[in-house]
Amino acid sequence: MTSSSSRQQSATDQDGGQRYQDQRALVDLTISELQRDLQRVEDQARLAQHDAHNARQGAQQARTAAQHSQNQARQAQNQAQQAQGQAQQAQAQLQQAQAQAQQAQNEAQQANQRAQQAQGQAQQAQSLVQQAHNDAQQANQRAQQAQERADQANQQAQQAEDQAQQAHNYAVQAQTDAGQIRSNARQFQRA
Repeated sequence: MTSSSSRQQSATDQDGGQRYQDQRALVDLTISELQRDLQRVEDQARLAQHDAHNARQGAQQARTAAQHSQNQARQAQNQAQQAQGQAQQAQAQLQQAQAQAQQAQNEAQQANQRAQQAQGQAQQAQSLVQQAHNDAQQANQRAQQAQERADQANQQAQQAEDQAQQAHNYAVQAQTDAGQIRSNARQFQRA
């Protein structure tokens, strides 16, 4: 081999070595950037996991409050139904008293005035009982509406809890994926 050929071969080897070093430096820089990106992803995943946990706790508290409201509404509805039943019973008793007063009026003309007075009192009491019956019915309707709102709030709280759980699962998966990618990058860097 001539001296000129030796110099050309040496220059080629140096150029090849320099390109390898440049490529290796580029790979190391890329891996470093990838590791920084993975660190940011892991930090964001931990933050998302924390937020999902807080959201799930909030949803659970909201569902507990909704269930408590639902129980109260159901109890109010039961009480309103009981009051309505009592009002109906009192109305039936007063209607019976009114019929008896009418019968007494037919039996004795002398007692007609007193029977009419008693009938008027019975009608007044019946009006009061009818009003109580109407009030109890309205209370029952309001209790039914409150129970429906409580049911809706309970469903919304359940949906919020499910969404928070899903976000938590996504955050955990993202953190796991980031850890796996960083591990692969380290293995590639050691290769």
